[in-house]
Amino acid sequence: MIDPGSRRHTVAGYLPLLLAVSLSFSCAREQESTSAAQCDPHPADIVTRDFADAFTAREPVVFRTSDPSPVLSVRALSASPSGHLLITDSRSGDLKVVNADGRVVRVIGGDGEGPGEFTVLMDAVFLSEDRIVALDAGRVLVTLFDSKGEVVNALALEEQLDPRVVVAVDESAFLIGGMVSSPGGGNDLARIYSLDGSSTGSFFPADQLLFDTQMVVDGVWGVALPGGSFALGLDVTPAVHLFSETGTHVCSQASELPQWSQLLPRDEPVAMDAATREWIRQATTNFGAAYAAGSVYRQYGSAGEGGVSLLAEYDQDLNLRNIYTSLPGRLVGADGETLFLLGDETVDETRLLRFQAVRPEG
Repeated sequence: MIDPGSRRHTVAGYLPLLLAVSLSFSCAREQESTSAAQCDPHPADIVTRDFADAFTAREPVVFRTSDPSPVLSVRALSASPSGHLLITDSRSGDLKVVNADGRVVRVIGGDGEGPGEFTVLMDAVFLSEDRIVALDAGRVLVTLFDSKGEVVNALALEEQLDPRVVVAVDESAFLIGGMVSSPGGGNDLARIYSLDGSSTGSFFPADQLLFDTQMVVDGVWGVALPGGSFALGLDVTPAVHLFSETGTHVCSQASELPQWSQLLPRDEPVAMDAATREWIRQATTNFGAAYAAGSVYRQYGSAGEGGVSLLAEYDQDLNLRNIYTSLPGRLVGADGETLFLLGDETVDETRLLRFQAVRPEG
């Protein structure tokens, strides 16, 4: 079990991870964190489709380990307005900027504790064509780079615990999502920052399951939407939360996704006997999320042996439209029209798969 107050974990700890711990949320805390604003519920007859029938494959991007600056792993991906890709390479501990031909044109950062280096590179995004923001979870630090990879500024995230994701709100603001803090430790899940380091008050998406099960969650995801709004959620709960560009809560999509298994039995929320540990091992987790072509996509599936991987498609109001099966890889990002899924990673190459949705005519 990982100490939620720790700033440094092993690499394995950065995978979507569930921590069931005994916490004591007061009634006042619960009332403060819940919201009555709910999105429209899911329809009962959600369509389930095969991924291959709904998406057209484009030519994959193949990175070979024999390349001068090899991409060894793709943790996350961001696209610039001109079509360049920013790859968070968690295995090499640096950022790779890739052009439209799939060639690495710039390497930014690397392992270390100096300016522009990372101890635990967690996520990175383009804010604009000439601004990149990268998140070092080890030092709880955000670094701003220009288009040449030069350090513009470094911001210490002193009031957030274990940051996990960065989302571009607009060219001058970004959101940092982190781990749910312990009671009395502040509301640290999400906070919006300006380029000078100033920030909004932190906010927390309403999620009743957290209070029902009394758990700490090490896993947050966020997706930027047009107009500066964004969707935010936790890896272990089916709810999705819509916020404005200022962090104002719009609504929560609380309907449970098809084939979603809750984290813990509600009648025994904190017991850590063998049966509960098995429940956790088999629980559903989130594997990736992205926005493309007017839809929010969220990949999820069971962590247990033989667990099926599914892709949920929402519209911009968080109404669930489709569920897709038989996914060819792990969702790592998107540009305006294309979903990127991580395919095979071998000792010889890493394959980045690209897909576009097939829209019905008329």
